[in-house]
Amino acid sequence: MEMEERSTGQAPHKVGQRIHGLARPADSFGLVLILLVLDYIAVSAITGNAWGRVVIIVLLGATLLFALRTSHAHRIWRLLAALYLLVSTIFTVVSILAPSATDFSQQTSLVGGLLLIITPIAISRRILAQRFISTETVLGALCVYLLIGFSFSFIYSGIAYVSGAPFFAGLSEATSSDYLFFSYSTLTTVGYGNLVPAGSVGQTLAMLEALFGQIYLVIVVARLVSLWGQERPAPPPKRGPNEQKTGATTQEADPSAHAP
Repeated sequence: MEMEERSTGQAPHKVGQRIHGLARPADSFGLVLILLVLDYIAVSAITGNAWGRVVIIVLLGATLLFALRTSHAHRIWRLLAALYLLVSTIFTVVSILAPSATDFSQQTSLVGGLLLIITPIAISRRILAQRFISTETVLGALCVYLLIGFSFSFIYSGIAYVSGAPFFAGLSEATSSDYLFFSYSTLTTVGYGNLVPAGSVGQTLAMLEALFGQIYLVIVVARLVSLWGQERPAPPPKRGPNEQKTGATTQEADPSAHAP
């Protein structure tokens, strides 16, 4: 009887431990990668739908919040992500239910764009801090790659909003899907050519995105894949000028150092 009571008391405790383990901000970049893919599908498929905007904002806010928690970013950025998720969702729902209400979507999108630029930096810092290159490390690097595409799409739309002129030549009004499509076409150097920046600023940024995307894949991702399942090589110890001079003098004084 006593043993049954103990086992019954331990069961809820084990369940609580499992729930806590799932909720803690562990390195789960695989889930972040899945959320980013869902974000892209949502922006591409349901941008024109009113309630689809709510789905996109909830997905994007949840992705940024989880990514910042996973990368152990500073608390201020995690709080901003939670605030963005809450406030932007409320404002979007209010704008749908009450069209005459003041629209604050541009203001909240600025906070979301700032988090879009900060998140890949936070993930990169987390990756650099890891000595052992695991699957999560490689997935984190892929998350950074996808977030770069999202970040540039926000920058392009921001340029169009600030300048008041169309960003693309021959397209008077671009959607979020257009900016995202152009950004990833540029990042992967596919270059379909159906969307072309109208101004020199957009053209310069597009070239920088293409160059950065290729350099990132060739250097960062390729290096991490080559070290997959290994520890990162430790850097050689630095020597001061006095130590280098002493080492050179010792080598010259020791005839055995030059012996065959």
